[in-house]
Amino acid sequence: MKLTVLTAAVVLFAAGFVGPGVGMAAAQEQRATERDASDDASDRWSRWRNYNRYPGPIPTPEEWGAPAGPIRIGLQAGHWRADEAPRELRRLRYNGTQWRGTAEWEANLAIAELAGAQLEALGYEVDILPAVVPPGYRAHLFIAIHADGSDSPAASGYRVTSPRRDATGRAEDAARLLRDTYGAATGLRNLPVQTRRMQNYYAFNYRRYEHALHPMTIALIIETGFITSAHDRRVILDAPQRAAKGIVEAVKAFPITALPGR
Repeated sequence: MKLTVLTAAVVLFAAGFVGPGVGMAAAQEQRATERDASDDASDRWSRWRNYNRYPGPIPTPEEWGAPAGPIRIGLQAGHWRADEAPRELRRLRYNGTQWRGTAEWEANLAIAELAGAQLEALGYEVDILPAVVPPGYRAHLFIAIHADGSDSPAASGYRVTSPRRDATGRAEDAARLLRDTYGAATGLRNLPVQTRRMQNYYAFNYRRYEHALHPMTIALIIETGFITSAHDRRVILDAPQRAAKGIVEAVKAFPITALPGR
C-alpha cells in the first residue's frame, strides 16, 4: 500500500498538478475502466459456466440403458501417465501426492491392476485406464482410484463420491455400496465429507472436456486413504489387495454390474 501511494505521488509531481477537476475526471475514468474490466470478467465467467461442448441434449436417467456386450468395468489409476495429458487437461501434468519417493499414481495403479485381475477372473471385461480417459468412454461402471495426501500425519480415512451432475441417476447407489464394501475390506474410516473437486472430477465433466466419460457411464471416484498416514499406508501401500477387494465386492454387489447367476 505504501509503495502504491508513493508511486502515485511521483506520477503527480512529474506530470504537474493541474487542478481538482481534472483529478476527479481521471478518477471517474479509472472507475469506469475498472467497471468495464469487471463486466468483461463476469461475461467470461458466464460464458464458461454455460458452455456445453457435449453434442446434442444431455440424456436423462429415464433414457439410461446399459452398454451392449459383456459387463465392462473401467478402473482409472489416478495420475498414471498424467504427463501425456492434452492441452485441455494440462494441469494434470503437475499434480498428485506422494510419500517418500512413492508417487500416488503407483499406489493407484497397483490397486487398479489387482482389482482388474480379480474382476477378469470372474468374467468381467476390464479396462485399466490412465489419467486421460478416451473421449466419450462408455462402460457399465467407471471407478477413478486415487489416494489423498495431507500436511498432517493424523489425517486418515477414505471417501467415495458420485458426480454432482449424474445423468444416469444411478451413481449414488453404487457409491453407497462402495463405501460399505471398502470399509469392510480395509477397516479404514469412511470420511463423510465429499469435496467439490471430487464431485466435479474432470472425467465426469463431459460438458467441458473432450477427454471425459460418456454421460451414460455410471461413475464414481474413491480416495482410497491418505498416503501420508502411517495407518492408511498399511492398506494402500503394504496390503493393496485389501483395497482391491473392497472395490471388487462393490462391483459384484451393484445390481447393474452383478454377473448373472452369482
